[in-house]
Amino acid sequence: MLNDQYQLGELLGRGGMGQVHAARHRSGRLVAVKRVRNTLSSDRLMVDRLSDEARLLRTISHPNVVRAIDHGTDPDGMPFLIMDRAHGTALHQLIAQRGPLPLEQVATIASQLCGGLTAVHDARVVHADLKSHNVLVDDVDIVTIIDFGLARSIAEASAQTDLVAGTPAYMAPEVIAGAHPSVASDLYAAAAIVYEMLTGSTPFCGHISTILTRQLSEPAEAPSQRAPSRRISPAIDRVLLHALDRGALAGRSGPVLAVGSDFWVDQPTVRQPPRVAPRAATERLGSDAIICAALSQADGLIEARRLAEAAHGLETTLAALTPDVHSDAPRCADAWRIETVLAALYEVLGKQERARRLALVAYRHALQSGCPLAQGRAGTLVDRLVARSIPRGRTPAPPAEPSGSPPPALALGPRGRTSAPPAEPSGSPPPALGSRRSGRIARGSVGNR
Repeated sequence: MLNDQYQLGELLGRGGMGQVHAARHRSGRLVAVKRVRNTLSSDRLMVDRLSDEARLLRTISHPNVVRAIDHGTDPDGMPFLIMDRAHGTALHQLIAQRGPLPLEQVATIASQLCGGLTAVHDARVVHADLKSHNVLVDDVDIVTIIDFGLARSIAEASAQTDLVAGTPAYMAPEVIAGAHPSVASDLYAAAAIVYEMLTGSTPFCGHISTILTRQLSEPAEAPSQRAPSRRISPAIDRVLLHALDRGALAGRSGPVLAVGSDFWVDQPTVRQPPRVAPRAATERLGSDAIICAALSQADGLIEARRLAEAAHGLETTLAALTPDVHSDAPRCADAWRIETVLAALYEVLGKQERARRLALVAYRHALQSGCPLAQGRAGTLVDRLVARSIPRGRTPAPPAEPSGSPPPALALGPRGRTSAPPAEPSGSPPPALGSRRSGRIARGSVGNR
């Protein structure tokens, strides 16, 4: 027993300073627990770093950043950090298995990576160890940034110059030269990750000493030259080479790495979010096409911080899908994709009751979809918003209708059969806004909440 709240389980992974275990809250909720490695438990610096990580991570709230739930000390006085369990494979493993990623997938991951990193920086925190090893990508291309073991506040980072730490292939030249980690050095690391997704390798490879020397003395090779068969556009070359330029500290920018998918296949264009098709047109289109169009529009509005408009557009789409959603037609089981996004938007907009109600509807539709990932993600959303675990052995029902008429989206709910709740998922981060099924763009670029 970690304490009277959490039962410690299997070891999930071990890093240079910490180790992560599965754990179960006494309510039944599955979480992840990070502790100092047993061999370093007497190292005061390592213990203090974990305490700092817990403190900093609690200040960040974004669907593409692992969420801190709790922290404390065990009976031996050692600190621990409780986090959501994150789905996915480490990005570097994904690249090792598949090679360079498709351009659409690169755009999807880059958008979420930079959205999460923006939230980190908005919280006045520097990650300081961003690399593809610390980016998880799940089966529907939803990204979670993890491992804030070297993170520090921006104010603390500028005051600490006694320690150079990180992974050389992703470290900015100025950090290698002895400067403190900064927002600019995080963005350098993000550019190196995008480069790696495009070409299959980081900008500088080889032995550590070789990497360090080349970082300080050579310009990065253009990704189009590193991987000529990919037909990488000159626009992508310009963006990445500028971000990786040793002399471009002030010019590094996160949003430029998170541009729309059209950028990755051609020259950059002005992004115009597509309009949701009117009802007459939706009857001719499949529900999947309607959902994809709505999520695409919502993504553009979210990136522009027009959250209320994004929510209204998703409400309109759900209202248009009402006949299909009320039936049990298999092609409409993906309603949860919009409902989870809309519930998360309601939460950000302060509409907590609407968020809770729609999360329950999304969970019921996820059960009907038969997709374990959908069930796990919607279940985690319900757990977070309703502030309780989903009772085992029955499907949670939406609460009674309040007085007044809710928006059309909130009146939606499946009619007829329900299925048994899923087995405990292996873990799930908070739902990324605009998640999509495998092979389609997954959106998650909401900024600081």
